[in-house]
Amino acid sequence: MLRHLTFVPFLLILVACSFAEPDLSSSEVQHNEQPQPDNLLVGSNIRPLNVHNETPRLSWHSNVKAQEAFQIQVATSQDKLVSGLADLWDSEKVISSISVNVPYQGTTLETNSKAVWRVRVWSKDAEKPSRWSTPSTWEMGLLNKSDWRAKWLQVKQRDIAQVTKNRMDWIEYAANVHPNITEKLTETAFNKQLGIVKQLKQQPTASLFRHSFTTETGKKIAGAKLHSTAGGYYEIFLNGQKVDDRLADPGQTDFDKRILYNTDEVSDLLLNGQNTIAVHLGSGWYDENIAFSKWSNPDTAKDKRNQKTLSYGQPNFIAQLELIYEDGSSQIVASNESWISHPSPILKEGLFSGELYDANEAVEAWNVNTSANNLVNWQPVEALDEWPTESLEPQLLPPIRAVKKLEPIKLYQPRKNVWVFDFGQNFTGIPTLNLKALNLKPGQAVHMRYGEWADIDGNLSQKSGGGAPLLKQVDTYIASGEDAQFWSPVFTWHGFRYLELTGIDFEPDLNAVHGHLVRSDVEIAGQFKSSSKLLNKIHDMALWSYEGNLMALPMDCPIRERAGWTGDAHAALITGNYNYDMQNLWEKYLGDFETSSHIAPAVVPGKRSHGEKYDWAVAEVIIAWENYRHHGDIQVIAEQYESMVEYMDAAETQLTDNLLRDGYGDWCDPVRVPGMTRKRCNPEYTLPTMTTSGFLAHGAELMAKMSTLLNKPEKAKHYSALFERIATQYHKEFYNTETGHYGSQTADAMALRFGITPIHLRSSVAEALNKDVVENWNGHGSIGALGQTYVYRALSDYGYGDTAFGIFTAQGYPGYQWQFDNLKATTLWERKGVWDPTKDPEGRNPPSRSLNHPFHSGYDGWFYEGLGGIRPLGDNPGYQHFELSPVFPKDLEWVEASYKTGYGKIVSNWQRHGNTIYWQLEVPNNSSAKVSLQGKPSRIYGAGQHSITIEM
Repeated sequence: MLRHLTFVPFLLILVACSFAEPDLSSSEVQHNEQPQPDNLLVGSNIRPLNVHNETPRLSWHSNVKAQEAFQIQVATSQDKLVSGLADLWDSEKVISSISVNVPYQGTTLETNSKAVWRVRVWSKDAEKPSRWSTPSTWEMGLLNKSDWRAKWLQVKQRDIAQVTKNRMDWIEYAANVHPNITEKLTETAFNKQLGIVKQLKQQPTASLFRHSFTTETGKKIAGAKLHSTAGGYYEIFLNGQKVDDRLADPGQTDFDKRILYNTDEVSDLLLNGQNTIAVHLGSGWYDENIAFSKWSNPDTAKDKRNQKTLSYGQPNFIAQLELIYEDGSSQIVASNESWISHPSPILKEGLFSGELYDANEAVEAWNVNTSANNLVNWQPVEALDEWPTESLEPQLLPPIRAVKKLEPIKLYQPRKNVWVFDFGQNFTGIPTLNLKALNLKPGQAVHMRYGEWADIDGNLSQKSGGGAPLLKQVDTYIASGEDAQFWSPVFTWHGFRYLELTGIDFEPDLNAVHGHLVRSDVEIAGQFKSSSKLLNKIHDMALWSYEGNLMALPMDCPIRERAGWTGDAHAALITGNYNYDMQNLWEKYLGDFETSSHIAPAVVPGKRSHGEKYDWAVAEVIIAWENYRHHGDIQVIAEQYESMVEYMDAAETQLTDNLLRDGYGDWCDPVRVPGMTRKRCNPEYTLPTMTTSGFLAHGAELMAKMSTLLNKPEKAKHYSALFERIATQYHKEFYNTETGHYGSQTADAMALRFGITPIHLRSSVAEALNKDVVENWNGHGSIGALGQTYVYRALSDYGYGDTAFGIFTAQGYPGYQWQFDNLKATTLWERKGVWDPTKDPEGRNPPSRSLNHPFHSGYDGWFYEGLGGIRPLGDNPGYQHFELSPVFPKDLEWVEASYKTGYGKIVSNWQRHGNTIYWQLEVPNNSSAKVSLQGKPSRIYGAGQHSITIEM
């Protein structure tokens, strides 16, 4: 049934859409030989090893201008496939232009089975098909709990390291009570933190595990797959080599409901004869037992989460190595009671506190083959009687990795033997310490503290992290005299621009430390550049903010909460979708809604749950729809549908006079004057009722569309009626007939973009919105997090593109140039008016809120869909048929924008010369673009490069 749902409606959509004959008159694609499809994907992955989907989606680049038909063949081996024996599935010739997310419809595949596939296509008017693609593969994972022969392991007794002076320094820094900290706590707060000191003293070490095994004599290994994961962060090694460069792994989930597992091909790491498999295990999100302990969810009705901390229990792991020999025989090496364990030299570790590493406690040859003499202090392990989670699911989203190296640009010495490195950029990641450059003596400790702020003298501040986490970021390295050249923390990561180094009595070189940006390793999908250096800087600020908060989920900030606030996710959704390939990450995040204990969660996943906030939780509906529009996979909607219905039903019961009266609202809109006090970040200009009701109306409209896609006409009818009810009451209650609008920029923009405003009033509401920006706000936006996505399109769609662009270049507070000049901002602040630089020019009283909050980055999508004009065409999914409709602001000379879709790269580059626009556009193969310019008739362009001249 699911196979039918995911395929047929998608075809019906394409048939139902009417397009003019593509213009193929320019830039014919030249082929020196017969075309061949390439870029074969399963889901959005290349040769995945742990597929659980029985009907995986197959995609390819046709490499023909217009595909008319395709044929897919799938076999159990490459030999069978190339001989024409498609023993799993032969689609035969299918008349369809689709080349993205075609569901496999062959023989059901079992655990660990392998499928080899290829595709060929027919182009329009071609007599013969293309060449077959080069074969690709996918492999099924461990589909059933019984397929796991391995056991979950943990240490029998967690080791607690003795507290020495150097180790106590780390504890006091992490608890924010060390005497060297210049930002002093009140007496009450200090005494409270002494309780944190006691807890940190009792915090156990990380753990090492190992097991040696022997391959079968005289047999050659044909392949080897390693399935593994952990409750906690983990690293896994074979013969001393780390299996993958993943960090902060696995990604955070509701661990009691599901844990994501990895599958790696490890044949190249195996030796003939004896081998050693080893695991390094830390707490991660699984056992965060200090931070935010007062925020844990007391509601035990659905999931029995009555702990006082965020912890799920003691860290544990599972590993299963499966070897296949050339003769067809197999061998399984599984985690079980034969493994042994030892305390790690990481004596203390936590996400919010950092790491304490003592090189004197390093364990010789811990992850390689070694003699029994080196193992005398290792201890037996404990196997869990029951799984710590309900299910293991494949981790198909890109793992978290170090993706970029950063070098410090300046060194401060604010006090004696205190050195502060300025990286010039606020980011999320880890440092690498150059130990040789520090020339440390045995037993000497160096401490690294991290902050987003430093004053004019370089005094580090951690105030922007707030007090709620109860912990501060610090890493400590204690030298042994036999230290490696470089060291980085393993089980933590930080948000920072400034790194304070203490423990040495000489001025270090800048090369004593460098940083790494750490994030989910999603592929870059979009590129944007313009003639405006300011606009490019604003774009970069959005990217640094977004990337610094992409850790297997969209976070709010990397220094304080690190939580997957759902409203933040949909506020910045458009920025993520245009700049990165977010398909797998969004699918994972949507799964977090399904395992949440709340129907309308404000945070997913994890125990820092908040509910019910319907303007935040509508993210589930918006993300599912936008993921479909950008990637064309209806299967995600089908799988998420019941969860979205549950949310919508619950929201509908909360209506009062057809409006929702509660919500967070347009969070952190700018105060009128910097330094002005406010209640938290509550909206100043837009009633929460307006945004919450507006989003529910939008959610109802999207649910009507998705219900239609899934052939649920009664549901579609219901949600359409719900939209009309809310929209009618919204307009009746909030539209001011005297002023001609809804009272705020965000309210006007949402009413226009969501279709709430009656058609005959839309132009006048847009005019009022334009007037508010220009006259009441001197060209600035008065929008908070929720308004960022909508106000620019609301302006430019109605002819006010210059005003939309002008918001970015407007001078003075709260403009972007003001932020760069006065705040020295390199990422988006949670509250841009929280600190007044005129009253504190030396920065002695630093801001108390996060300085890296991507929920303000929704504007960046307009750079692509507005200035570049790249946007989905109506409800057509996946960009096979898309729209190009750029805005040409008079104060901008040129724009270069591109976006990679499932069909290829769309390019939209334009340049102004006087009153003439020269526009170069590129339409991917097997795609078409509807070019729409205000005041001009639209036209369809087929695949290829096209040049258009426009007289303004």
